[in-house]
Amino acid sequence: MQRLQLALIGCGGMAGAHVRGLEELWKAGIRDIQVVACCDVVEDSAEQRAAEIAKFQRRKPAVYTDVGKMLARAKSIEAVDICALHSQHHIIAVSCLEAGKHVMIEKPLAITLRAGRKILDAALDNRRLLAVAENYRRSPQERARAWAVADGRIGRPRTFYWQDAGEGLGKWGWRNFKRDAGAGWILDGGVHFADLFRFHLAAEAEQVTARVRSFEPYRYDEPAERKGAWHVDVEDCSMALIDFPGDVLVQWTWQGSAPGQGFNKKVIYGSEGCIDWESGAWTRAGKNTKTETLVKEYLRSLKKDEREKLFPGGLENSISVELKDFADAVRGGGTPEVDGLDGYRSQAICMAVLESSWHNRPVSLAEIERGDLEGYQAEIDRALGIV
Repeated sequence: MQRLQLALIGCGGMAGAHVRGLEELWKAGIRDIQVVACCDVVEDSAEQRAAEIAKFQRRKPAVYTDVGKMLARAKSIEAVDICALHSQHHIIAVSCLEAGKHVMIEKPLAITLRAGRKILDAALDNRRLLAVAENYRRSPQERARAWAVADGRIGRPRTFYWQDAGEGLGKWGWRNFKRDAGAGWILDGGVHFADLFRFHLAAEAEQVTARVRSFEPYRYDEPAERKGAWHVDVEDCSMALIDFPGDVLVQWTWQGSAPGQGFNKKVIYGSEGCIDWESGAWTRAGKNTKTETLVKEYLRSLKKDEREKLFPGGLENSISVELKDFADAVRGGGTPEVDGLDGYRSQAICMAVLESSWHNRPVSLAEIERGDLEGYQAEIDRALGIV
């Protein structure tokens, strides 16, 4: 099978993780993807990624600083992997889809849901495959937990607690600004968690009730001494209650402005037991199956072809797996595990948290996904000209 001719767009930190994922595939003898171009507005960044790729694929990708010029000149490109700023996702993705390229895009799908719908429409209109690089669910641990829930190990799911609190006031570049990132960690990391809620419960969220706050208006070069401050406009605290079908409740709390003693806890409770992200599965009678044992049981349950699809070449690097899944979908004419609609629905949960707080009421996922409520997002859409 001919290798998928891929271009990497956006060559910052996350692109480095994608390059390492590709390298692991090549080292495992899985060479379905060849990177033929690297593009970034900072030429040195594109050069760095191209040099890293050349070390394992023995051919250096061409370097570009302009997506339009790259698409016009590099005719061999079949697909692109977008790792750019959130604010650029819809601009780059739509131009690539209209140029006939298949697209994988780093989470979140877009900076707002209005921008996300532009990407979905472009993929549909141009009949091209759209995948969202959502890797958390692909780890053996998350696969095993989802398998255990589906297998009835904890009975019928009832409640899901996902709680993180701590203090993180260091500068984080463009991610500290709403018009570049779309939101704070509620979206940037939160979209991973929203995907896991949907994955483990095998259902779509119905309603969100939330409160969001910005307790700390500055980020610092030296947070402990409050030195080197810049003003930020992203939130640092959210508390949400998410309703899923079957009377299942998800309680999601995140705070990055909690000084002193932090904590985190992730547990899903069912009618007959629970799964704790730290200690493993527990029965009503108190029997514990540690996560490592749960993973082994799950892997033994897989047929050989299933295991190869989920963990190609025995790899457990979740980014390697998502890249292979994307290439297989393009070559086989199938659907990636996390397609554009999946990415949109996970992002909609995050935006529902923000919109619920902005509108000061519970919101349904239906009205969020339709675009009926865009109070929080309206400022971004206006600033970026997303109509």
